Amino acid sequence: MPLALAVLHRVFGPASLAEWKALWDARAFDMAPIDAYFALRHERFDLFHPERPFYQALDERVKPKSLIHLVHSKGNTGTLFTHETDEDGMEATPAEAARLLITSRLFRTCGTGPFIDGKRVQFRDSPFTRGVICWAQGSTLYDTLRLNLMLRAGEHPLPNSDKDAPAWEMDDPFAVRSRPLGYLDYLTWSNNRIQLIPCSNGVSPTVREATVGFAQQLDEKVKSPQKCYIANEKHGNVTGDRLDFNEQKALWRDYRSFLLQTHKEDYPPSVIVAWLSTLVQFRLLPRDYPLRLMATGMLANKAAVIFYREEILPLPLEILRDAEHIADIGDALKQAEDIAGALDKALNTLARHILLPGASGKTSKIDREGLIQNWRARERYWSELESSFRPFLNDLISDSDKALSDWTIRRQDGPAAVPRHLKAASSQSVTCDAR
Repeated sequence: MPLALAVLHRVFGPASLAEWKALWDARAFDMAPIDAYFALRHERFDLFHPERPFYQALDERVKPKSLIHLVHSKGNTGTLFTHETDEDGMEATPAEAARLLITSRLFRTCGTGPFIDGKRVQFRDSPFTRGVICWAQGSTLYDTLRLNLMLRAGEHPLPNSDKDAPAWEMDDPFAVRSRPLGYLDYLTWSNNRIQLIPCSNGVSPTVREATVGFAQQLDEKVKSPQKCYIANEKHGNVTGDRLDFNEQKALWRDYRSFLLQTHKEDYPPSVIVAWLSTLVQFRLLPRDYPLRLMATGMLANKAAVIFYREEILPLPLEILRDAEHIADIGDALKQAEDIAGALDKALNTLARHILLPGASGKTSKIDREGLIQNWRARERYWSELESSFRPFLNDLISDSDKALSDWTIRRQDGPAAVPRHLKAASSQSVTCDAR
């Protein structure tokens, strides 16, 4: 996506909302300017060019390593998505090697690198390595690409300079700097000097090894236009903390974070959502267009990748038009979290009385948590709600009062609210007299 967007921005702009609307109204991209652009730059897209291979630079101080270390492994971590080892090696066709190269530029994790000039190199993360990465998703790939072509001007979506350009247009894309020259530089940024080493299997060129050296390291303070940031205030200082994927938490539970700026000093939660809100405000999209938010990315512990994830969230245009809808979503999600907290307390009480029936002594937190996890009550609670959240978003547009009423019901014996969608499961619940 970043590679495709960098090309399309360079060819089509757009420089104004009117130009964007012309792209949206067209049935396809005009191939003439695209062909002309690649005719002019075709040498820079040659994977094995003798002087300037695509997206690559040689660092002669680094020894070649197996291709598995580009994406499938890092340092001394285990491999991911492959059972191959350094001894086995990995052989890739040029097309496969090109995809590994692009993936490595975007998602290579930080960690300890080789010794260079007598010093151990410490790599930083590539731009898209951590955090939830947000893209607008349309009905087709063509729509998706156009929806993500944000206007570039001034400070949006990143501070832009006259020298901003994709890496393949620069004389030296690896010139030392810690901040991108603009959005196009950011989309094609590389923290590493990577060089594929081609060989031949007697039929066609293949790649088994590559060198990975040190290049410019992106300043950690640079805020990604594709990531979501949430205000966090400590000791009077406000920071925009990156939203990360969570092993125990589905992304829909943070839905409000994508839509609302919660603090005047907070970086906009999601620049792409702000851009879509602009399109909605100026009525540049059909009122009934089925827009979605595509959230992708990885969760990593230092250099070790724990998982990759993609979640698709509905993003009805009416929600972007009406701030009251966003407030209603926030209220509904807060209510669900409050009830989850009450559920946790009840589960702890139940576990304590099962472990020490009739006694008032203390129980091990580890023992209680092990018992609670076996019941899977939390998972069931959130699973039941997740299947109802998407219908809730759609119902919110047609009748917000009814949608909120359907989301919760009132217990007859008190003011506490419980999700209506869990009512059917109440007959199977386990209760405990904690008196």
